[in-house]
Amino acid sequence: MANVVIVGGTEEAQLILRGLLRLHQHRIVGATVSCPQALEMLRQSADPVLLVDTDLKEPSWNDFVPEAIRANAKSRVVLLTPTRSARLESQARALGVAALVRRPFAIQELLNAVNPGPSTPTGAAPPVPPAPPTEGPEPPAPTGGDITDAP
Repeated sequence: MANVVIVGGTEEAQLILRGLLRLHQHRIVGATVSCPQALEMLRQSADPVLLVDTDLKEPSWNDFVPEAIRANAKSRVVLLTPTRSARLESQARALGVAALVRRPFAIQELLNAVNPGPSTPTGAAPPVPPAPPTEGPEPPAPTGGDITDAP
């Protein structure tokens, strides 16, 4: 369970986020479009997850994130964004963002980003296992019992 502060986005988006997160046992500390109000919520919250929408007006998300981390050093920042690029991800990581979630998102992607745990980029592909060796004997062909063998 995480203590979540939501900042930015539309009222409708905040309503959806609050509902989804509550449904999955997270505590919503508050939701606001006001950065000063979000900072106050962060200061009063233990180990908060700050869910920041990149559509913040004043200040911009990249000015707000460092300020939010200064307000509560235990904050874990998750950035909601309509686009995802290497440049944006690099900039976000440099500012202390723990996870990025691209809108529209799968519910599990949001939950993975909000849940406490190691900070890994959400939506990143898992490591690709090495290909099996191509040398060696061919596996035997299937015999009998195969559905395609039916008359």
